This record gives sequence, C-alpha cells and structure tokens, in this order.
Amino acid sequence: MENENYEISDYSFLTEESVEKHFADINILLLSGKHIDHKYYAEYTVLESYESQWRNFYSNLYRLNLVADMFDGSRYYYLDFTENGKGKLSDSSRNKELTELQTLVGLTLLDMYYQKYFDEEKIIHWNDIKTQILESDHQEAYKRILFDDIRESYDEKAWNEVHTKFSKTIDNFDRLGWVEKQSGRNEELVFEIRPAIHRLSKLYQDELQNFDAFSQQLKKDEML
Repeated sequence: MENENYEISDYSFLTEESVEKHFADINILLLSGKHIDHKYYAEYTVLESYESQWRNFYSNLYRLNLVADMFDGSRYYYLDFTENGKGKLSDSSRNKELTELQTLVGLTLLDMYYQKYFDEEKIIHWNDIKTQILESDHQEAYKRILFDDIRESYDEKAWNEVHTKFSKTIDNFDRLGWVEKQSGRNEELVFEIRPAIHRLSKLYQDELQNFDAFSQQLKKDEML
C-alpha cells in the first residue's frame, strides 16, 4: 500500500528531458480544452510515453481526468472535467457548454466524418457544407434552423450569414482539436475533421438517434 501511494505522488517524470521541453505546451493545450492527437507529434509522444504519470499528475493536482480515447484507429488525449456537459440543452450545472449553434455544427461535422470514413483525410470545403445542408436527410432541419424557413434555394446574402456562423464555430473547434484548419488554401473555409470529433457521439448519443426531434429543441435566438 505504501508503494502504491508513493507511485501516485511521484512526479519525477517531470524532470525527464522530453517532458521538461514540452511540459508548458502540453499543459496549456490540455487545460484550454485541446484534444491532442498525432498531429501534435511531439506533445502526443510525450503524453503517450508517460501516460500513467500524466494521469496521476492531473488527477492529484487539478482533480481532472486525463482521458486516452481512440476512434478510427487514431488515439487522442484530453482532460475531462468532472461535470463536463454537452451544451445548453443538457444539465445547466455542467461546466463546459456548447452553444446551440456549436452543437448543431458539431453534429453536422460528425455526420460528414462518417460520410468520408474511408478517406485518409476528412477534408471539408465550404461547398461540402452547402451540399450537406441542401441535400442530406436532415435538410429540412438545417434549413429551418439556419435560414428560418424552408426553400429550394437561398440568395448570396443568406449563404454569407450561414458561412459566417460556420466559420466562427470552426475557429472554436480548431482550438479544441476537433478540426484542423487548412492554411495556404485559396478557399475561405477548408478544414480537416479530426477523430476527436467522435467525442460528440458520446455526449449526444440520444440526440443522434433522433436528430430531427433534437433539432426542434434548438432555440431560434441570436446565437443561431
């Protein structure tokens, strides 16, 4: 028992050269809500090499759970707050909240990830999003929420407003590690959906089973 307690409180791994070199980046990324996968090769490797030690570190000093999850053959790490919620439509006592718009966009991207399941990289362009809105099985829900009415087509102004909404949410998801924005592209909105987006399927299991019913709950306020 004494040995077990010693191991739990042993932070000597922090003196390892690789840990010292990347500690600040790892700590800042994780505490900011980032999901770290192999795209962050150096930080990911250090987390993987000392996984149990990191887990004890965050559990003892921050009362946070370091989660090592996997989806589509890719492993990723993130910190799970004790009361980490799904969004405003969930328990109001939760700490981490998604707005209604972020919730909608997140579930949309999760659906698009599965559509590109066999693609090595799930690259999404703005035209892909427009097609999803206009032609997917949930098109009526998308149109009702994003445009406030259901029509066959929409003018440029209406699409620009939707583009702005998605762009702001993609910026937020990029910070979380759910997507990775593509730099050096000529298009305005191009990004890769990362495997960590799968976390939404755990948070929204019931909603995903009946997306149309769930969409009816979304409030049509300034955030949408």
